[in-house]
Amino acid sequence: MGRRRDQSRSSADHARWVYVLSGIVFAALFAAPDFFGEAAGGRPSVAFGALAVGYVALLNTRRGSALLGRPVRARRQEISGPFRRYALLTLLAVLLVGVAFQLPQPDWHLGVPYWRTAAGVAGGAALAVFGPRCRQALLSAATRDGRHPGRSTVHGTR
Repeated sequence: MGRRRDQSRSSADHARWVYVLSGIVFAALFAAPDFFGEAAGGRPSVAFGALAVGYVALLNTRRGSALLGRPVRARRQEISGPFRRYALLTLLAVLLVGVAFQLPQPDWHLGVPYWRTAAGVAGGAALAVFGPRCRQALLSAATRDGRHPGRSTVHGTR
């Protein structure tokens, strides 16, 4: 049973190309203001929002999940309550810190040319390289092992 559970968890991941493409898009969105000027500063936010909505729409359809290389997903009942709370609180804290950094200052200049490009490339590379491992670690931490005997951690194909 443990081997099947591990096999199901490893199947609950995206295809490798999704992580690589996400890393490229992340780097491009960060680098846009460096190459297209400050006028392009607001456009990446709109583009990122549109991509996020499209990604979630693909994940919630059978064909979209197959396209993304994710044949199974974790059951919502198997995600532990404390993990959900910590994840939501962490997300809220990150959002509040981001808003707090944007409010007091009108314009940030670090004095380093192309710093957004460097940060985008570093973040995109980290996403492409460490994305699958991070997702598996989060899935492993989020699921309740052994608390519900006889229940699977993941759904079958969608």
